[in-house]
Amino acid sequence: MAAVLDQPLELTETEIVRMTGYKRPTKQIESLKSLGIPARKRPDNSVLVLRVHCLYPIASPERIAADKPKLKPIARKK
Repeated sequence: MAAVLDQPLELTETEIVRMTGYKRPTKQIESLKSLGIPARKRPDNSVLVLRVHCLYPIASPERIAADKPKLKPIARKK
């Protein structure tokens, strides 16, 4: 936990571009949310992502649904 405290609380703009592959704030936020990482737009139109959310991402509803097993019923012999 001490290593986390040595770093800034938020990701840098360069880190966000590397994670998302996008330079536009709207696309960055879409990409981050699809990964389960909460992001907000600042008044200056930059994106705010707290570093702790990258270390411990929140699962998005789409990912939770995709992770559920697809079970088939067992056919019983008569």
